[in-house]
Amino acid sequence: MKKIFVLSFYFILGFVVLANAQTGGGEKMTGGQSAAPDGMVYIAGGTFLMGSPVTETGRRRDETAHPVTVSSFYISPFEVTQREYQALTGTNPSSWKGGSHPVEHVSWFDAVRFCNAKSKQEGLANAYEIKGENVTWNQNANGYRLPTEAEWEYACRAGSGTPFNTGENITASQANFRDNDFHSSNEAGEIRTLPVGSFAPNAWGLYDMHGNVWEWCWDWYGAYSGDARINPLGASSGTARVDRGGAWIEVGPHNLRSACRDKHRPADKGRRLGFRLARSR
Repeated sequence: MKKIFVLSFYFILGFVVLANAQTGGGEKMTGGQSAAPDGMVYIAGGTFLMGSPVTETGRRRDETAHPVTVSSFYISPFEVTQREYQALTGTNPSSWKGGSHPVEHVSWFDAVRFCNAKSKQEGLANAYEIKGENVTWNQNANGYRLPTEAEWEYACRAGSGTPFNTGENITASQANFRDNDFHSSNEAGEIRTLPVGSFAPNAWGLYDMHGNVWEWCWDWYGAYSGDARINPLGASSGTARVDRGGAWIEVGPHNLRSACRDKHRPADKGRRLGFRLARSR
């Protein structure tokens, strides 16, 4: 009886908050509202069920479902490419070279430094104050930043309550990963990154939210409280930062789920680690 009650609770709660999430969405603002910055998508704030139900296939224990409300923000439709990264920093650390491919082999520190460099280039206020390995976020700044974990999942889901924004399942024709038969999304049969935007976007116009590279988020990794939250920022401290979305190297789709959480030390680098940009509204 207890198990049935818990499942029913999550079903009802999910229905309510996901209905509220339909007020969100990605768009270029028009009319009396200011347009989204060039190259960014406006995401209207809303409430959604963050995490996953206990019945979801591939679920991890750190995905406790809980209602979360996020404010409106901007996010890039694409992962940062090698061309963008090299043009600004003068370097391309990626293992799989290609200008339109996502930059990878970048640490969390590399990502926040890139955010500040791009903000400076465009005359925006830096989102981050960086003193060695101590990084603080000025939430009032209009410059580029990493999305929070909650913002990332909200944007990935795009109003969906299923394991993937494509529905209950996802295939190698919809995202860059290796399916259970070891098929690759790459027609040449190579297992590697693909150019950003190689697959259809989600309902809010965002590409590669599943697969290609894991994407760094702002948050320190920590357990969810399970309570309703508004604009959560993750743990107050920790040893690892959150990354989301899955990567080209994953075998099977479970690590590509909207709720799936991964973590790495902020200095870590690898062929599957990249990022995308966000900005506060």
